[in-house]
Amino acid sequence: MLRSASALFLLAATAAAAQGPTKLLRFPDIHGERVAFVHAGDIHIAPAGGGTALRLTSHPGAELYPKFSPDGRQIAFSAEYDGTRQVYVMPASGGEPRQLTFYNDIGPMPPRGGTDYRVLDWTPDGQHILVRMNRVGWDDRGGRHYLVPVNGGMEQPLPIFEGGAGMFSPDGKTLVYTPIDREFRTWKRSRGGRAQDVWTFDLEAKRSTRLTSHIGTDHQPMWIGDTIYFVSDREYTLNLYALPAGQAEPAATPRKLTAFTDFDVLWPSAGPDAIVFENGGSIWRLDPASGEARELAITVPGDRPHTQPRYVKPVDFVESFGLSPGGERVVFGARGELFSVPAKNGEIRNLSQSPDAREISASWSPDGTSIAYLSDASGEYELYVRAQDGSGEPRRITSDGDVWRFPPVWSPDSKKLAFGDKRQRLRIVDVGTGAFTEVDRGEYQDLTDYTWSPDSRWLAYTKSGANRNASIWLYSLEAKQARQLTPDETSETSPVFDSEGRYLYFLSNRDFNLTFSAYEFDYVYTNATRIYAATLAADGAPLYAPKSDEVGAGAKNTAAGGDAKGKAKAPLRVDIAGFNQRVVALKAPAGQYGNLSANSDGVFYTSGGQGPAELRFIGLEADEPKTVLARITGYALSDDGKKLLLRQNGNRYAIVDAKPEAKFDEGALKLDAWELQIDPRREWQQLYVD
Repeated sequence: MLRSASALFLLAATAAAAQGPTKLLRFPDIHGERVAFVHAGDIHIAPAGGGTALRLTSHPGAELYPKFSPDGRQIAFSAEYDGTRQVYVMPASGGEPRQLTFYNDIGPMPPRGGTDYRVLDWTPDGQHILVRMNRVGWDDRGGRHYLVPVNGGMEQPLPIFEGGAGMFSPDGKTLVYTPIDREFRTWKRSRGGRAQDVWTFDLEAKRSTRLTSHIGTDHQPMWIGDTIYFVSDREYTLNLYALPAGQAEPAATPRKLTAFTDFDVLWPSAGPDAIVFENGGSIWRLDPASGEARELAITVPGDRPHTQPRYVKPVDFVESFGLSPGGERVVFGARGELFSVPAKNGEIRNLSQSPDAREISASWSPDGTSIAYLSDASGEYELYVRAQDGSGEPRRITSDGDVWRFPPVWSPDSKKLAFGDKRQRLRIVDVGTGAFTEVDRGEYQDLTDYTWSPDSRWLAYTKSGANRNASIWLYSLEAKQARQLTPDETSETSPVFDSEGRYLYFLSNRDFNLTFSAYEFDYVYTNATRIYAATLAADGAPLYAPKSDEVGAGAKNTAAGGDAKGKAKAPLRVDIAGFNQRVVALKAPAGQYGNLSANSDGVFYTSGGQGPAELRFIGLEADEPKTVLARITGYALSDDGKKLLLRQNGNRYAIVDAKPEAKFDEGALKLDAWELQIDPRREWQQLYVD
């Protein structure tokens, strides 16, 4: 039986070796002929010359920053075993971890904030562990150095009020460290106030000395023998440098030890006589005596359960959605695929089935026949159109996707798409021919807010001026000319056309509601936004016109004709001159508004600041708005203006009539059975390239 088990282990090790060295190895440390490191959130140990690794920890929480004790018998590390990160110690040969700290950590932080309880070093006598803890009174991300007793007891702070990485001198009387902590920040080649320098602190004399003075970053210092090692970007890429202990720049010049140009040297750590570090996903070992650095070919065997195909709920990964023109179905961009979901009856369809590409920014054409979206199937994000039922092959519309594009918007006649990009261009592409029309180019901000007129002959959009106020502009496809409608003195967003071609609605910050702050001696301006409208034609019927009783039947306003299936409507008449003088405010109080859309009866909009908002509607002649639904996180109006798609609580959706007092549960989409089988390795390849 033992022979069989040995044979199986040898077979597994041979198979793992055949796959090549494992990458994504992090936070290494070295002692003698063993290297400890983190892979997939667990601590592993491997021969210092490379080889097959042995996993020491297996908890679902992340174990980080392993550090060998001076005698090499123990490993200190931080771990998330009970809902908070703490410091633990365990035998280097494997065994049960023992908890050393018990004070709650600072909690989750953004990646650039790093983590609490970062294990840095041991005291030379092996009695204490040096840990950076986030315990300063002025900054959640700031930390200071503490000594944690290995045999139990309260941690004690060192007399250094703030710092980052550090290590003791061989005699334990001095600490080499960086007063500034920036190891987790992704600001490359920083020359600002967060650029670090290497210092020493004499723990007996309570005196600090600055060793490096480079304008860039010098950090992650280590101390072996009579030499201090650190990484620096003084030649652009982070590489290892050495400086004699007790000497400082400019009297002493740091000696460069490595010459990487592709990837930075990351998370170096020193053992008694060697240094290990990350580079390009691998662990490298530097021999200080010879100055030679070499990559360690380490293989981490395992069953890799997270690489196996599995089913996920796409509703948890929705990034875009849109309604069919009549509200019969919803198109979702979710988990990189396109899905068509019925309002009530029928099956959910995967329209794209493209695990090697990512489809985003999906929208339904007004004629109901097509779906437009962005996909990186070619290697760059290009604009595609495909049949709404998933039949046939998708048709690529663009071929110049070397820049990020914003979501495309269909023209009502379904013949054109408008979209902005990160070159601050606003362009129109003809779906049939692929021909481009450049509408405008922003000078100060991206152009991301654009909408079509019902007759498909005009494009309204917002563009920022020199004072950073966004004004409404109008582009005529016939005249090929853009004109500014609102002045620079005010700021506008969300222009939308009345579906009958009578008005242009928009949001504008024109109210100055002065409030005195409750926390400081200052004034703030709140609820500055109102909903406005202007007649497109100078002699068009104005909103809120004075009423007068007259004899005989009065003439009724007639709007441009057309239907809701994307057919061409009669040309609109737009009088640019005097537009701003025709602007009136709708009868809704000033507030925090966004996301305008309109049908023939009035305007839908969201009200609220951060988080869930309230969807409201105000009719053309109404004296006050009405609530459609509270606590929504998104919505879309169908092309015919009769249906709304509502999103609530992030992953609940419903199709309801486009009117106040919506009944969400009655129109809720049945998404419980919506599943997608994914192949993680194929997704990871797409993610990496993306």
